[in-house]
Amino acid sequence: MKEDLKVDIQNLIDVVQELLIELKKKGFTKHNKQTAFQKTEQLLYNYMNFKQVIADKQKAIEQIKQEGIQKRSKSIVNFTGNYQLDTRNDFEKAEEQIEALENSIMITKRYIEIIDAALSKLEDDKYYDLIRLRYFEGKTREEIAEHFDVDVATVSRNKNRLINILKIHLFSDEVICEIFR
Repeated sequence: MKEDLKVDIQNLIDVVQELLIELKKKGFTKHNKQTAFQKTEQLLYNYMNFKQVIADKQKAIEQIKQEGIQKRSKSIVNFTGNYQLDTRNDFEKAEEQIEALENSIMITKRYIEIIDAALSKLEDDKYYDLIRLRYFEGKTREEIAEHFDVDVATVSRNKNRLINILKIHLFSDEVICEIFR
């Protein structure tokens, strides 16, 4: 089961990578020129959203288990050249949806674990709470300065210092490439 899950995840990664290549070829994606610093901040700003998505998907699983899958309107007809008759019963469809949600939850939880591991490297830092205040609670630099009883420049300097430490733990390969560009 665990081996099958690894294979499924690798297949999913391969499909996503192929899709991204095709989207880039057709000009549907813009080049992501974010630095490791910006990506780290983006991860931190979305950290609480990731946790909420997990909770939402767990609720969806419970809803499917209790009520079954949502029925599509019979009035909507799908006209595609690749029509295939779906012979799966509702139970099989529900199981498939639950499995997809569980896989998605597992992947998101893994990313959260990676972020948590990087954050744990900062736990002993005097300004560790700055990360929570800024990125998880949305406090302003002025509010954080008041919390620490320091000036705003000190908050900015220490925020940048902490993000620079985190980016190495989260995006070490990219940081090395940025250094040698």
